[in-house]
Amino acid sequence: MKQATLFYTSDTHSYLFPTNYIDEEIRPMGLMQASLLFEKDGNTLVLDGGDTLQGSALAKYVQDHKPAFLPQATVFNAARYDCIVPGNHDFNYGYDMLLQFFDQVEATVLCANVTDKDDRLAMLPHRIVTLENGLRIGLVGILTDYVSLWEKPENLQNLIIEDAFNCAKKELDQIKPLCDLTLCIYHGGYEEDLNTGKILTETKENIACKIARELSYDILLCAHQHMEVPGQYLSGTYTLQLPAMATKVARISIYQDDEGSLDISSSVLYTPVSPPSPLQKKFQDLEADVQHWLSSSAGNIPSSIVPQTKLHNALQGSRIADFFNQIQLDISKADISCTSLGNNNPGFSSKITIRQIIAAYQFPNTLVVLEVDGQILKLALERCASYFSIKEGKVAINKEFLIPKIEHYNYDYYAGLAYSFDLRRPIGERVTRLLYQGEPLGTKKLNLCMNNYRATGTGGYQFFRSCPIVKVINEDVQDLSVDWLQQHPDATSWQKPDFTVITPETEVGIG
Repeated sequence: MKQATLFYTSDTHSYLFPTNYIDEEIRPMGLMQASLLFEKDGNTLVLDGGDTLQGSALAKYVQDHKPAFLPQATVFNAARYDCIVPGNHDFNYGYDMLLQFFDQVEATVLCANVTDKDDRLAMLPHRIVTLENGLRIGLVGILTDYVSLWEKPENLQNLIIEDAFNCAKKELDQIKPLCDLTLCIYHGGYEEDLNTGKILTETKENIACKIARELSYDILLCAHQHMEVPGQYLSGTYTLQLPAMATKVARISIYQDDEGSLDISSSVLYTPVSPPSPLQKKFQDLEADVQHWLSSSAGNIPSSIVPQTKLHNALQGSRIADFFNQIQLDISKADISCTSLGNNNPGFSSKITIRQIIAAYQFPNTLVVLEVDGQILKLALERCASYFSIKEGKVAINKEFLIPKIEHYNYDYYAGLAYSFDLRRPIGERVTRLLYQGEPLGTKKLNLCMNNYRATGTGGYQFFRSCPIVKVINEDVQDLSVDWLQQHPDATSWQKPDFTVITPETEVGIG
């Protein structure tokens, strides 16, 4: 009998310390604390499924200040990772930062479907590891090929992104005759509900079910969707997924009997709050600098904005969304603007801090101005209107925006348009008013400012891909917001939206 243990993390998003940076409270999260759970010996592998370099305030601070050695690499090295796979967000800060991380991390970087034209990124398509007990494990890394749709072109100009499934198959064919166990680390998720079989997406963004059904990997470790999927067999492949921010770690136990048969099981380990990781002391000055920076003033507004629920904001408007739309309009000089908010529910004090800006706008998005017409805007607003569902005569959030991944950020708030949703009507037929400057659009063309993620057409907005690009603003919205506040120290108001939502109960909104 041969036994092996795997520890697996994913989507840590540079949450190294036990804090979410929305406040300074210590929480059960962060890679420093999670790595205390790793028990390493010659029959153990520590693996990660990607999205390491972007996401937390620390990631933003590191990107801005560019230290000689990345703290993310230091923590991965201290945790003695064996193999890691890049995630789509690891490309957000460009090729040079990815190169720096790959050069500094001691783990083997696996990615079979990304090729560096300059051959500078230290990546392998697969690796075969022989443990002390002789068990041979073949590992393959795969990245969702949708990164080529989401990422800014300049960040991928040195790279070739190939089809995820084809590369997973090619590598499996090579390693299977040489291994006792095959394992695919896939920075992607499930396209179906594993309990009901319901199709969750028709795109190729997530193809874990297809990989499990059509290929014969023994283990498929998934990522990207930030949802916890307990270890289970899917068409003979053992698979699981973890939530984000290093809140949990998977421990996978593998047994091979003398005849070569495999028995695989797993458990989920919860990240401890204490005792503190020794690494916290090593980086205490960095963390103090990050916290000081987050607490510094970004600017002032007339009065505080109290946090509201996602449903309340979508029905009645969000002053924080109005704030970002105003900035986008001022900077881009576009006719109209749309913005989305992250999955948390932050507020603003009258004296806004950088912490509050980053909590409200979590991603390093840049801006794109597209030329749109009434037909495109109608499609976009119908997608927004699909955010709502009606249950027993009351408004709720459509499960499509909650399962398999929470995606409140795919509901957009508009400025410069007058529009109405009637939720008593079927999805796809809910937009009942759409005006610009009090008039129907007709054949009129408008310039619409949005973030670069939305401009790629993802999130159900694929029609934006066909729209001409008028302007690109390659500075992230977080920085633009701080700059705008500093240039408008006496800002007293910003444009209010003009929209209403008609529900089975009442009419709400702003107008």
